[in-house]
Amino acid sequence: MPNQIQTGTIMVQQVPSLQSLGIESEPYSGSWNSLGTLQSSGLGGKIRPDGWKLFFLAGELRAVVPAWGGQKTLGRGVRRLLAQTRSQHFNCMELTHILRKRFLGIPYVSITAHRRHIQKDSQIDSAEQRAQDGSTGSSRAKV
Repeated sequence: MPNQIQTGTIMVQQVPSLQSLGIESEPYSGSWNSLGTLQSSGLGGKIRPDGWKLFFLAGELRAVVPAWGGQKTLGRGVRRLLAQTRSQHFNCMELTHILRKRFLGIPYVSITAHRRHIQKDSQIDSAEQRAQDGSTGSSRAKV
């Protein structure tokens, strides 16, 4: 059964070293995998013994999507947030809030997420280093 996208779900950029960490995930969109809420909740503890760190970045990402597309609406919003995360060279994102509402009778979905980043070092790399690690496919800064 595929992972449902919900509050607490973590999205991780797909690279070969993901299997070496023993994290179960499912393909979601492009190079991104979805971790279920059970895998997401213990991700930091699961990767720490292998020397990896899971960083949390305080700034929120937000997307508001008109809900004309039914089930596809949430996917469109999540893909927008993934694009923002990838453009800043982070390899992980956690969905922190999903709200379905109506404004003047128009349905919409509001999605909030936080960027996360997985890497070996205990101090987060610069944007340039993250970009270089992402373009070379290095397992140093990705999972």
